[in-house]
Formats: sequence, C-alpha cells, structure tokens
Amino acid sequence: MNSIKLQEAFLRIDILKQQGFSNDEILQRLLETGLSNDVAQQQFNEWKKIRNEKKRNSAFVYCGIGIFLLTTGFFFTLMLFNSNSNFNFALYGLTIIGLVLVFKGMIDLMS
Repeated sequence: MNSIKLQEAFLRIDILKQQGFSNDEILQRLLETGLSNDVAQQQFNEWKKIRNEKKRNSAFVYCGIGIFLLTTGFFFTLMLFNSNSNFNFALYGLTIIGLVLVFKGMIDLMS
C-alpha cells in the first residue's frame, strides 16, 4: 500500500476520531470514500496499532517517572530521618506524586 495514501487515511481517521465518531462509524466513513472493505479494515487496524503503541510508550514513561519519584522519596526519607530533619515532603509528597504517575501509567497500559 502506498505510504502517502496510508498517511492520508491515518489523518482522516484521526479527524473523525477527534470529532467523536465511534469505530463503526469511522469504518463506514472509510467505506463511503470508495475503499474496499478489506482495505478500510486494514487501514483502521494499522491506525489502532500505531495509536496503541504510542499510548503504551507514554504509559511506560509515566511508570518510569513514578518509580523514580518513589525511589527518590524513599532515599530522601532515609537521609532526612537519620539527620533529624523534617521529612514530610519526601515521605508524603514524592510518594503521592509517584503513585499517581505509576497508576496513570498502569491505567494507560491496561486500557
């Protein structure tokens, strides 16, 4: 399949998805443009595959940043506890931010 036609199809599918059309409606719109059923289904499946790959990559980034913040908060808490300093931000702040990012990443991975 021609890469220019594929990029045009991806752009058309993105626009339809942003307008709030369901998957069946998007496939119907692709069929109305004169594409065969197999080609339209192939383009739509390829678009979903690329979209899911981007979403999965961003989910891994969220999880990685969250784990980094959790680990950093743990080590800051250990250091500040041993020096009798206030460790509330390291214990609670970084932990909450880290957990939120990890959960967001996990939700994106599972969806």
